[in-house]
Amino acid sequence: MAAGTIIYLIISLFVSLIFIVLGVNQFRSKVPVALNTGEVPPREDELTDMSEWNHKHGRNLIIYGCALFVTMSVFIYFLEKFDNTVFQMVVFFIVIFGEIAWLELQHSLLKKKLIKKHSI
Repeated sequence: MAAGTIIYLIISLFVSLIFIVLGVNQFRSKVPVALNTGEVPPREDELTDMSEWNHKHGRNLIIYGCALFVTMSVFIYFLEKFDNTVFQMVVFFIVIFGEIAWLELQHSLLKKKLIKKHSI
């Protein structure tokens, strides 16, 4: 394994760990959390179940962090083994944006499920 690959995997691990640590912090939080930067989290009285809100947001970030590391690891493996770099980059970005879209979809579903209707 080349030194560049090892450095790439270490950086990928650190980037993924950021999301995993954020997820653990959100999972354990005693106050409502927000998923997106700049988003104001709902107040506790606006939620039907604050614990579920925090746990599911935390779980989703942990899953995202793990999936991100797996995606980046698989990407570097295929980049070293095959020649069609453009195709691999396109697939890589589709997968990354798909993971982000999944995270946003989960957040939207939680908003619909756990935010009281009169407070939207």
